[in-house]
Amino acid sequence: LDYPTCNFNSAADTSFCFKRLFAAYRVLELYEPAGADKLVDTLREKYRFVMRRSLEMIRTGGFHTPNHRWGITAALMQGAGLFPDLAPELMARAGQYLAEGIDGSADGEYAERSTGNYNAVVNNAMMAMYEESGDPDYLGYVARNLHMMLTYIDPDGTIFTQNSTRQDQGKADYPDKYFYQYLFMASLPEEKLGEYGKYRGEFDAAAHRIIRDNQERGDLAPDCLHIIMANEEMENHEFTHYGFLETYRKFYPHSGVLRVKKEGYSYTAIRGKSAFLFFQAGETRTYFKIGESYCDVRNFIPSEIQETEDGCILKGQAKGWYYLPFETAPDTSDWWAMDHTKREKLISSHLDLTVTVKELSDGLELSVKTEGLDRLPLRFETCIPAGAVLENSHFWMKAAAGEGMILREGELKIHCGNENLTLGPGFGEHEFQGHYSGEELNTDGYTVYCNAYTPAEKTIYLKIF
Repeated sequence: LDYPTCNFNSAADTSFCFKRLFAAYRVLELYEPAGADKLVDTLREKYRFVMRRSLEMIRTGGFHTPNHRWGITAALMQGAGLFPDLAPELMARAGQYLAEGIDGSADGEYAERSTGNYNAVVNNAMMAMYEESGDPDYLGYVARNLHMMLTYIDPDGTIFTQNSTRQDQGKADYPDKYFYQYLFMASLPEEKLGEYGKYRGEFDAAAHRIIRDNQERGDLAPDCLHIIMANEEMENHEFTHYGFLETYRKFYPHSGVLRVKKEGYSYTAIRGKSAFLFFQAGETRTYFKIGESYCDVRNFIPSEIQETEDGCILKGQAKGWYYLPFETAPDTSDWWAMDHTKREKLISSHLDLTVTVKELSDGLELSVKTEGLDRLPLRFETCIPAGAVLENSHFWMKAAAGEGMILREGELKIHCGNENLTLGPGFGEHEFQGHYSGEELNTDGYTVYCNAYTPAEKTIYLKIF
C-alpha cells in the first residue's frame, strides 16, 4: 500500500492500515459470530484476504523511521495469531526487528521524542505486542512513556512538543490520541501491571481529564471506539480520579530537557536548541533566544544543561574561524568542486556564554554572563504571542506578528488573554538586528530585544502579576 505524499510500496504504511483492518475484524469476531449472517461472513473473508496479502508485503518490506519498526512488528505478531500457516515466517521477521532492541529509555522516552504524535504510535504497537504475546515487558514501555507524558502537559492542557525530532515539533495539540492508552492501562487488573500498578491512579485521572476536556471543547471524540469495543475491561471501566499532575519537576539528561510545573506556571529548558527556554502561564507561552551573529553562528545554542535546586544552568561556546590555504594545491580551481573539509581552520576567537535560570514564586530570573570575545553585539530576545498588549508608563501598543522593539530601560507589562506578565529591566546598548542572511525570524510572534555588547553580565526577569 502507498502513502502517496511520500512512501510507495511501503511496508510501514501497510502495517498502519493493517492495524485498522485487524481492529475491525476483531469487532466482527466479537459481535457477529460466524454463520449468523451470510453477508457478514462474506465481509469477514474479504478482510482476511486483504490482511493476508498485506502481511506478505509487511514481512518482506522495509522501514524509514524508528517507530515504523514497531508498527511492522505488531502487525507481524497479530498476523501470526490470525494465520497459523504464516506464523513461522512472520514471527521470524518480527524477531529480526526485536533483536535491534526497543528504543524506550528508563525515563519513558522513545528515540523520536515525538510527544505530539509518534509516542502514541509506538505505545499502540507495544499494546498490540503485549496482547499477542502476554509479555508484560511491552506494558513497561507503555507505562513509562505515559508516566513521562504527564510531565509534558502544560497548564492549559496542551502537549509541549518543542523538543520533538519529527513534524509535530512546535505544534500545540491536546493529548486526545493518548486517551485510550491511559484508559487501557487504568483498566488493567493490578496483577497485570506489576510494578507499574502505582501509576494506575494517575492513568485513570489522565484518561478522565482528557475525555472530559474533549467534551467541554466540543471536539470530535478521540478515534478509538473500535479499540474500546474490543476490550471488555476498557468498556466497563469507571473513573475514580480526575486531572493531570498539579506540579512536577523532571530532568531528562539523555535528551537534555528540564520540565518544571509550579503553581501558576510551567517552564522548559532545552539543550541543543536556539529557543532554549519556554515559559507558560495559562494559555500564554513565551520563549527566549540570544542572537550572537558571530562568524557562521546566528544564535546561542546551549551544548550543556545542568539541573540546579531552583532551576538550571545552560552553557555554550561559539568560535570565530577562518579557512587557511590548502597545504597541497587542489586538483581544481573550481571553488565548488574543492573539498573544503581538508582545509585547516584558524580559530581566532571564542565566546563562552552561560545562562543561569532561577525559579521565582511568580516567574523566572535569567542571568547571562559571557567570557572571551569583546564587543560582540548580543541580542536577548523574548518572543511573545502576536496580539498581546504591551505597555509601560510611556506607551500602550498591540504586538504585531513579525515586528519587534528594543526595551532600553525599565519594565514592560505584557497582557495576553487572561495572563499579565512583567519583563525587565531593559537595556539597549546597540541597535544591531543581525546579519544579512541566516537569521531565525520570529514571523509568528512579536520580539522584545534587550541588547548588550560583550563582555556582558546581565539579569532579566519575566513575572506574572
